[in-house]
Amino acid sequence: MSLTLNLPDRAFAARNYLGLAVGATFQIMIATDLLGQAAYEDPAGWFEQSATPMQPVLMGIEAARHAFAGRVRSRFLWEGDDLSIAYLLLDTPTPITLLATNFDDLPPDIQEGDWVYGVANLHLAWEDSLDLPLGQPIQVVVEDIQRLFLHPGPGFGLRQSVSSLPPESFGPDQVLLALRTRR
Repeated sequence: MSLTLNLPDRAFAARNYLGLAVGATFQIMIATDLLGQAAYEDPAGWFEQSATPMQPVLMGIEAARHAFAGRVRSRFLWEGDDLSIAYLLLDTPTPITLLATNFDDLPPDIQEGDWVYGVANLHLAWEDSLDLPLGQPIQVVVEDIQRLFLHPGPGFGLRQSVSSLPPESFGPDQVLLALRTRR
């Protein structure tokens, strides 16, 4: 299966800015941004619960934006003073971790075995990421690296295919990785 994911600069920093090139193989986990239930207009995406079982789906829509549907395999709840986040590991064709909230002090009422669907921007976290308390590592091969240049000057706003990323922060640029999963 091929996927396109965002590579956040903080994730690249967690790897000490090393070893990212076309053809490289990595163990990663896939996560959504923080999504609100039925927040259909949110640019990050949204999720809903389904009372009816669905076909598991993970389908690219554009760039790193994907439609997803899957059954909740496991759940981890993080509770802060004014925000609760449910980390939901979904059984989609390639497992993803949904970060779900109601944007208040009550977590979404979603349990293991429930069906969830929605739309989200997906990003990668490394297999050993401390930012993601719940996920399933998968092995991927980097097929393409697209860098959107957002530094002032010549080339501003251009997207370019590159063979590797230099060992330094790329912010404020954005990086999309085309990945192929390996079994």
